Amino acid sequence: MATHDASAGTRSTRTGGQQAAGGPAGAPAKAWPFTAFRTLVALQAVAIFVQAITAGMIVAGRSGAKDLHGGTATLAFAFSLLTVVAAILVWKPGGGPARIIVPSAVMLVLVVVQAVLGGEHQKLLHVPLGVALFGGIIVMVMRAWSRPGGGSLAASTAASRP
Repeated sequence: MATHDASAGTRSTRTGGQQAAGGPAGAPAKAWPFTAFRTLVALQAVAIFVQAITAGMIVAGRSGAKDLHGGTATLAFAFSLLTVVAAILVWKPGGGPARIIVPSAVMLVLVVVQAVLGGEHQKLLHVPLGVALFGGIIVMVMRAWSRPGGGSLAASTAASRP
């Protein structure tokens, strides 16, 4: 089973050998798309978290909260769109997994639907979808920042000892 090491820009096998990840033999995988993906997922998470805060401000009757909520929605959309682009770049030319594209695209679609529902004042759907987006971004952050290949770092360290 191969894992991706973003810092080294290569994929390694469980036997410890290095192999190219996405290019001709000996060509290292590109680490910058994976770093960009992680950064954008984090920014997207911050934007969605701020959305929850500004939603609470609206409920509390704070003046200007609706404008702030709308502005943050624009940021959430921008980060979601850029996350999809970064996910594609992780795959091609980065040599990483294509499986991160689908959740990124789903989040983008949900953010767009959320913005439309909010603009139409459809609170009955807007609020639960906001909760779902919050859960979705938590999953994306955990996947983007977890050790590739799964498992805990302690378990992999213990397994690598002779």
